[in-house]
Amino acid sequence: MNVQASPARRFVDETTLRAAAVEAARFACNGAAGRVLGDPVFELVTEGRNRWKGYSACGDLAHYVLRELGFRDERILNRDDDGGRAPWQSGTNLSRLVFATGDAFVWAKRDLRPRPGDILYLAPPEHVCVLERLDEQHGRIATFDYGLWDNTVNKPAGRARETSFGVGATALRVGARVLRGWLDLARLPGLLAG
Repeated sequence: MNVQASPARRFVDETTLRAAAVEAARFACNGAAGRVLGDPVFELVTEGRNRWKGYSACGDLAHYVLRELGFRDERILNRDDDGGRAPWQSGTNLSRLVFATGDAFVWAKRDLRPRPGDILYLAPPEHVCVLERLDEQHGRIATFDYGLWDNTVNKPAGRARETSFGVGATALRVGARVLRGWLDLARLPGLLAG
């Protein structure tokens, strides 16, 4: 398989694609119950990497979801288990999602909104997560996140979260962070049939 391989799956429409992305992220996080280091699914998502001091697995969730959707372009996808030749590389999860995806990455503007399944880029500090739903009317956003900490078991974790969403004078806000942009799944080449 070359680094620019075609997706292993194709979706009949955008609704089906987005539902599959949300379902993959929900499974990876076990909803609000969460998953922690040592859980077999957590280990699958992180490929066993979340044992290093200072490691954040937020990018692992994003790349896991892309792989589950059948995406295989290794210029973007950063995993060992993607069936390709390029191994996982430290420090490239976020940059590949933002800078290697071309027009599929959307820089945030006050009049644009991500849709379910899109991979959100938040800062500071830098973080990526998968959008479950956005309820702008009530000022709430629900995401699936890795790179978290579970204080009850004192381990790295991933889980569904809900926080505030707001439109500021110059930025969209997700909790205390700024929404910098998002990877629009429907714009990734080859995932949609036709």
